[in-house]
Amino acid sequence: MASGPGERARLLALTRELILTRGVLGLSLSELARGIGSNNRMLLYHFGSLDELLGAAIDDILGGTVLLDRLAELLSGPGSAADRLVAAWRHVADPERLPHLRLFFARFGMAVDLPDQYARFLEQVRDRWTATVAGALRAAPEVAAPEATAVAVVALWRGLQMQLICGESRSRIDAAHALAIGRLLG
Repeated sequence: MASGPGERARLLALTRELILTRGVLGLSLSELARGIGSNNRMLLYHFGSLDELLGAAIDDILGGTVLLDRLAELLSGPGSAADRLVAAWRHVADPERLPHLRLFFARFGMAVDLPDQYARFLEQVRDRWTATVAGALRAAPEVAAPEATAVAVVALWRGLQMQLICGESRSRIDAAHALAIGRLLG
């Protein structure tokens, strides 16, 4: 039985992959173990409980900075503030990210129900994206109130992400985004 930190990391990586393809709702420890080629005993040895394992995997998936780093690059790129926000939105709304969005909103729902338990997650959701957008908008002379505009942009993105998950057509969502950004910056 492999029991070192390498095995724990391997099991966590496999769990992340399974969560992104299957989701977390109704996932049992036995189903997870079978899905990643392990067993209940091994998972409990390394993580203590299904909740601990799922929490660690979700935190890894959602806590990464890759998306935010790329977002910051796009927001500081060439063009007007509107052009940069549209480029950032296209990146955020890439169809490859739908599993991440589903997981994000599942975790968000849990966090709203248990705010004390998920205070750190809620703080990051509120502050990290807004700070990234505000930082880029501060450098845009056409944006009079960068912090308030950043809050509005992130709220717009979250709402449109929910529409994507619900199956709204990408063309309608992109049109709504362009209209809203034009009004926010106009």
